[in-house]
Amino acid sequence: MSRLAGALALVVALAGPAEAGHSWAPPLLTIDAGSLPRLAESGRPVTIVDVRPAEAYERGRVPGARSIPLDTLIRRQSEIPAGAIIVLYGEESVDEAAAAARYLRAGGRDAVFVLEGGFAGWRAFNKMGGPEMAPHTPQNARAAPAKP
Repeated sequence: MSRLAGALALVVALAGPAEAGHSWAPPLLTIDAGSLPRLAESGRPVTIVDVRPAEAYERGRVPGARSIPLDTLIRRQSEIPAGAIIVLYGEESVDEAAAAARYLRAGGRDAVFVLEGGFAGWRAFNKMGGPEMAPHTPQNARAAPAKP
């Protein structure tokens, strides 16, 4: 019983506020490319946001994604519909979109995910035969012009 009490005390101590001025950050939620189509089935609007530079977005993007480059997110966050599930992605990893995800979650957005592998991961999944994504919401359909 004392081992259980000791383990519980450790969990409580670790769950306390951070020391040395470091603020607590919620965990980063990620999603793989294969799970993206299932989000649309949740009944909640899904907004996919490409945080790469606009030039990268123009060269290729996840269908239905809107371009909000990372350096414009603070002033353009109102373009992301309230109540939507948000999926952010960068070029090749979660690192590019992680800061954006933490910023949006700190601002009160509750369902913010980062695409594992970024755009490169999505592209690789589709080359392996994964289903193509269709725009999930009318907002996404208007945000992404058709490829030339």
